[in-house]
Amino acid sequence: MRDASILVGDVGGTNVRFAVARTGADGITLSDIWKRPGADFGTIEAALDAYLGKSTPGLDGAAFGLAGIVEGDRVELLHRGWTVERESLNARLNVKRVTLVNDFFAMARSAPELEPQTLVDIAPGQASAEGSLAVGGPGTGFGIAILRRFGAGGSRAWVVVGGEGGHQAFSPQTDIEWKLAEELRQSVGYVSIETVASGSGFEASWEAICHVMGAAPRRLAQAEVIERAKQGEGVALEFCRIRARCVMTAMGDLTLAAVASGGVFLAGGVTRHLEPWLRERAAMDRFRKRGPRTGLMAPIPIRMITSEAAPLVGVARLWLDEQERGWL
Repeated sequence: MRDASILVGDVGGTNVRFAVARTGADGITLSDIWKRPGADFGTIEAALDAYLGKSTPGLDGAAFGLAGIVEGDRVELLHRGWTVERESLNARLNVKRVTLVNDFFAMARSAPELEPQTLVDIAPGQASAEGSLAVGGPGTGFGIAILRRFGAGGSRAWVVVGGEGGHQAFSPQTDIEWKLAEELRQSVGYVSIETVASGSGFEASWEAICHVMGAAPRRLAQAEVIERAKQGEGVALEFCRIRARCVMTAMGDLTLAAVASGGVFLAGGVTRHLEPWLRERAAMDRFRKRGPRTGLMAPIPIRMITSEAAPLVGVARLWLDEQERGWL
């Protein structure tokens, strides 16, 4: 791994994180980690100014994971309203190369690089050393990605395949899930995985489950709903269980599509809050019970990424990948 000093950023739908990543023989180390609400700034340049001040540290490059679709040298952030352009960042930072990727693309690339203490086992298993990895889960949105290792010997390298799997259709399987889907269809139209499980769909899906269960809709924050569910309050508990089952159904679908025998990594802020219900038998069955392919799913381990710094590690690794091989 070459020695380099890289400005790295994780620009999500809710928060902005920056850090300096240093790479070398000992791997990737992060320093000067900074986190602020994205709503505090009108542009990414304004956020960078708040982080860097008037100085431009000696950098070999910069890399950003952004909550939007990367189209050439430009990214429109889906939940922020920012437009990010490579040329503007190059000029602001005075570096030769800026790498722009989707934020979940960066999250996914971190998975094989993370230390054991940044992972929590959700379900044990035996990972295949040759298998692909599946990474996904809800935060503000719902991200998915697949990692595949190509090459042989010392030239082997991870390649990330991103996607918009969070916008696939919600797949109800119980009576209450069908009723929830119908209630949401009346209010939002198309009902996706993201609508049910993510932060961006929280208000609509919480109001819908209250109607379905005959409860007066109450304006609660996500944290309040989680706390009520932990205390056993009926509507909140069922809501969290539905979200957890939705996550595990989606991850099972992704795992099958990729034959991700190398392991599954759950990610995202909402995912971490759903941990107690992800472990429940009903949620685990959504992942593993796949008819004639149940046996394929049985040995695959499931881990949860707990480090908020994971996307920063991932985007630093992607900058190095691009420098080393010329492509991502």
